[in-house]
Amino acid sequence: MSDYPDKETIDSLLEFAAHAGASKVKRLPPESVCVEDGLAAFCREPKCPHWGQSMSCPPHVSGPEGMRKLLQSCKHAIVIRIEIQSSSLHGEDRPEVMRLLHEITAEIEAEAKRLGFPESVGFAGGSCKQSFCRDYPTCRVIGEHGSCRHPEHARSSMSGYGVNVGELMKSAGWSTNLFPSNSNDEEEQLSWVAGLVLLR
Repeated sequence: MSDYPDKETIDSLLEFAAHAGASKVKRLPPESVCVEDGLAAFCREPKCPHWGQSMSCPPHVSGPEGMRKLLQSCKHAIVIRIEIQSSSLHGEDRPEVMRLLHEITAEIEAEAKRLGFPESVGFAGGSCKQSFCRDYPTCRVIGEHGSCRHPEHARSSMSGYGVNVGELMKSAGWSTNLFPSNSNDEEEQLSWVAGLVLLR
């Protein structure tokens, strides 16, 4: 007897996620996704440098209230984690790391839709403007009232929806330590970035 009706399909999706580049991936019940109004408020004060620069970040997203509504109609939550060198989260490499997270999250979302969850939606971290369109003065959706330049890959930021990523890691049974200590000179410690796909 399966733990839940969609287990075989979810197992297939988890395997796909691992092949797509996720270092770790796990199914969670939707109620384990912790949403906090205060976390989304941090985007505004102290103001994130990417505030208002894209349609995937505040104030252009539905925020914690929107996330709670999505979770109410969600069957499963798929959390992914990509482990990277800690130094990649700083400086010039960061936009490319976050772009990779967006792309992998979007691939998993697309596969979820193919497997029978047609309204699935993915969330990543970081600003899509910084990762995909930093060479353009504005997000085309905001600045020109046009269409997104990268709709197949750019995803909304979990932060703007108030998702507590640390609690998400705990629910998955993973470490929440973002910058490990006791790194040695010979081999750099790993850090991580995370994404979320809601299956609907």
